[in-house]
Amino acid sequence: MTAETIINPRLKSIAEFLDGNHHFIIPSYQRGYRWEERQIIDLLNDIYEFQEDTKKKNDNKIGEFYCLQPIVVLKKDDNKWEVIDGQQRLTTILILLSSLKGALRLLKLPTTLFSLEYETREKEEFSSKEFLENITSVTTIDKANIDFYRMSEAFLIIKKWLENDDINLGDFCNTLLKNDFEDLFDHANNVRFIWYEIDPRGDTPNVAFAKYNQGKIDLTNGELIKAIFYLSEQSMNDREKKKYQLKLGYEWDDMENTLRKKDFWRFINPNKFYTNHIEFIFELIADKYIDKTDLKLNKEIDTLWSFYVFNELIAKNIAIYDDRYNSAKDFLWDEVKTYYRTFVEWYDDNIYFHLIGFLLHIDKNIESVKNLTESHTKLELEKELEILIKNHFNEIDLEQIGYDYNPKKAKELLLLFNVISTMNSGYNRFAFYLFSEGQWSLEHIHAQQSEELKSEKQKRQLLMEQKRYFLSHEKLQFLSKIEAILQLTKINQEQFDAIQTELFSEYSDSSTIHSIKNLALLTVPDNSCLNKEAIGFK
Repeated sequence: MTAETIINPRLKSIAEFLDGNHHFIIPSYQRGYRWEERQIIDLLNDIYEFQEDTKKKNDNKIGEFYCLQPIVVLKKDDNKWEVIDGQQRLTTILILLSSLKGALRLLKLPTTLFSLEYETREKEEFSSKEFLENITSVTTIDKANIDFYRMSEAFLIIKKWLENDDINLGDFCNTLLKNDFEDLFDHANNVRFIWYEIDPRGDTPNVAFAKYNQGKIDLTNGELIKAIFYLSEQSMNDREKKKYQLKLGYEWDDMENTLRKKDFWRFINPNKFYTNHIEFIFELIADKYIDKTDLKLNKEIDTLWSFYVFNELIAKNIAIYDDRYNSAKDFLWDEVKTYYRTFVEWYDDNIYFHLIGFLLHIDKNIESVKNLTESHTKLELEKELEILIKNHFNEIDLEQIGYDYNPKKAKELLLLFNVISTMNSGYNRFAFYLFSEGQWSLEHIHAQQSEELKSEKQKRQLLMEQKRYFLSHEKLQFLSKIEAILQLTKINQEQFDAIQTELFSEYSDSSTIHSIKNLALLTVPDNSCLNKEAIGFK
């Protein structure tokens, strides 16, 4: 499922669900409520820790929020939503709000809770919706229905946790439900869901559910990070907010359009896939500043890790910026543009393009190359790039590189030969995108089982190349024999075979058949066309 299947991705506070217009349905193809005590307590503790961290801050920065994991929904009617994913969290939050209803009433906070119904979890005259609406009357755990049993258990766990003397119910309720909407943006320190809607014109809900759980729904970091940047500052008036958002949108589109150009994209990013190409820059920046946060993330598992880093840095306004910036958000957006401008500078410069492109295609760290850019003049940088390349091959003995031994280094060395040759031509640029997208392989120049050259044209081409070689190297003993054959209207096969046998005897060594001397880097289509012909045609 592609990103186009997702519509209206955004952050949505719990308070937005308490308007009487949010009714959620958990369809029959999903499992029932299964959260256990550890998961419930972890959620409650996380919200409480967020509440206490926010209170401790003297500056009380606005717009900080605790972010719950995504809920994915499909709109059914005006007020009804089918839940594709996230029903465990949603059910737990509903039970929590039901447990707090008395406190909410005293605090004059919303008490019209959203409703939730498990489609096939019903007794004869008692639905899951009704059970949840009356869950505060539970005194013992109902074992008659597995879902009601789990819900009853969750309510008693939450009730016990809320009775802890350390919990200030007023602060906790405000943390859950506070909102401060201005120009459609919520500036409150509260709890929010990552909200995704499935396009109703796409897959059926059960197919969407299956694809989501197979990892095929693309919940993009890019759109979520964009939503954070679009939050305007509270001090802005309407005109300033509109101007700010238009400017940000223009800059975003400009960068994304350039990054989507194939030759530019594969120059800086040899092989990774991103729905929004700007996510490549977001990941680099998130990786750079993750140590400034308290987040413990596994990048291999947490697919939204870069969003979590940006969210943490911006929401908590972590001090990664200097006096030139008003906030971490301003600094980070400028950082995104700085990365982009650096990549454009590399791309536009012939030497940078080829040397940096080569380094990135042998898996050199792009951040380390960028750091060199920032700390050196152009001439110094060119020298540093050359040193990096030389050091990569420093410990290599050319006699120990070949088809059967260290083929990776052989391929890299031949790539360097192609890149430098193209760079020095002065008019061509190496097509890194073809190298990234093609199936390149090491091939023998003189194959182990060379086939005879069939056509007159092929034989004459080979003799002409050999003639040029011997002229440039002043090897006159073979030159006269080659010229004599070329002067014939039709090449004599016996003479041709004799000179080739003599040349191979003089210059060939069976021990070098797999060495780099006898290797070329070719795409699969090229090699299929060339088959096992000789050097002149490869």
